[in-house]
Amino acid sequence: MIAKLQSISYTGNALQYCERGGEILHSNDCLGSAKQIYDQMKILEKRNDRCEKKAFHIKIRIAPEDQSKLTNQDWLDISKEYAKKIGFEKNLYAVYIHEEGSVKEHIHIVASRIREDNLAVPDNYTHYKNLDFCRAIEKKYNLRVVERKLEHIKDQKEFISSDDRTSKLKEAVFNAIEMSDSMQDLVFHLKNHNIKTKIGRGISFVDQNGVRKKGSEIDRKLSLQGIEKLLSYKNQEQHLNHRRSK
Repeated sequence: MIAKLQSISYTGNALQYCERGGEILHSNDCLGSAKQIYDQMKILEKRNDRCEKKAFHIKIRIAPEDQSKLTNQDWLDISKEYAKKIGFEKNLYAVYIHEEGSVKEHIHIVASRIREDNLAVPDNYTHYKNLDFCRAIEKKYNLRVVERKLEHIKDQKEFISSDDRTSKLKEAVFNAIEMSDSMQDLVFHLKNHNIKTKIGRGISFVDQNGVRKKGSEIDRKLSLQGIEKLLSYKNQEQHLNHRRSK
């Protein structure tokens, strides 16, 4: 199991994306469509003018071989346990299931970070909380345990540019990949950072200033084939393991 969390400023877009791609499983202290839920979250968000990123966007995904092991009730219970683990169990949040019944089955949670006391739920140490949470859920539901050993990865020379715009674009694309497990996800996350994605025989990115760069020009790992590899479950599992070992 892999759990990812990102603090975001585009709450409404995230809710609409989750609604379009799947079915809602649960909403906590909020009701209605994605737009209606966002309208309710905005009331709380307006009470805190210090926090820039006022929501969490979480994705929790099972390994392909765990297909059909979890029922919707299991997912609902898991989402509630996760909310408690991070500390937003009393906040407004909505849970959506995507790719139901497939090897890519996963849930999204969009949660307001703003509590009843108008303070924001902290977003520090969430990487370690995610890993601990996944270990506990894997054991509880007899899911495949995330691999402990890292495979040897061949060294790859990276394209290094002195162009600051390229560096910022590279950082944004890798950050978006970290929160994604499909091209659709990647396009969505980059769009919310004003970066357009062009996919044909290859892949390129256009920043908010109209500067277009091929993925392979930014970094050799960001060719179309390279990105598809980075988005794979196996690679994400290795990446999380690597971060844990540091």
